[in-house]
Amino acid sequence: MKKIILIGSNSDISKSLVFENSSEYEFIQLSSSTSSFNILDKNTFPKQENLDGLVYFPGTINLKPFSSLNEKNFQKDYEINVLGLVNSLQFYQKSLNTNSSIVTISSIAASFGMPFHTSISMCKSSVEALTKSLAAEWAPKIRLNCIAPSLISTKMSERLINSELKKEKISQKHPLKRLGEISDISNMISFLLSEKAKWITGQIIRVDGGLSNIR
Repeated sequence: MKKIILIGSNSDISKSLVFENSSEYEFIQLSSSTSSFNILDKNTFPKQENLDGLVYFPGTINLKPFSSLNEKNFQKDYEINVLGLVNSLQFYQKSLNTNSSIVTISSIAASFGMPFHTSISMCKSSVEALTKSLAAEWAPKIRLNCIAPSLISTKMSERLINSELKKEKISQKHPLKRLGEISDISNMISFLLSEKAKWITGQIIRVDGGLSNIR
């Protein structure tokens, strides 16, 4: 059974991944809400051996006008989305077996200009660039791919879709006329971790209801 480490395992998508795939994978779940684990402090990372994959879930949705963002806002977003990922990859790199798969999470905002997304778009663009660069550097031993969703209905996005009017308005912007579901992302993660995706690396996979490419 493949051993997969999940960073930020308290996320809704991570929970869905575990629930649907626990018979196929052995999941090592790390979350600051259940332990002293801190993505910004490598001393809190538990040592693991013989890993077959890693998924990094921590992220932010900090939507503000550019003029309202201060240095601390940008720094916090960067620490959670990018530096935590860098720490995780550096710490566990030597523990990854040949043919391991790493999955990172970006956002449609990294490639699709959207108002009030300056901080998160900068951070997620960095995640995509890091993923592609390391996919080249770590090939052929390790595969790295990135999922770039549009808005998904999770507890993190709850304040953005806390009324039927908001849900309908956002749904209508997507060619498939609905919001993303947690399983839309967890199913793609499961695929990228599996042998079915063994010839896929360095890709930014846009699971976004067609929003980034269809008008």
